[in-house]
Amino acid sequence: MTPQPTSDDASYKGSGKLRGKVALITGGDSGIGRAVAVLYAKEGADVSIVYLNEHDDAADAKRLVEEQGQRCITIAGDIGD
Repeated sequence: MTPQPTSDDASYKGSGKLRGKVALITGGDSGIGRAVAVLYAKEGADVSIVYLNEHDDAADAKRLVEEQGQRCITIAGDIGD
C-alpha cells in the first residue's frame, strides 16, 4: 500500500491503563489493527495478533509491539493448503 498507513504516534506516552492485561487483536498485522496493537502495548498490555496470511506484515507488527517492551505472539489464520 502506498503510502503506508501510520501505525504509531511517537508523541503518545501510555499511562499503564492495560498493565498486566492481554489483548487478542484480529487483523493486527496492518492498518487499524496494527495501530490498536501498538497503542495497547503502550498502555502495558501483552498482545496476540491474529492475521490471515501476511506473514511479513505480522512480523513488523510484532516488532512494533515488542519495541514498547511488551510480549507479542502472532497467529496465522491461513495455514496453507
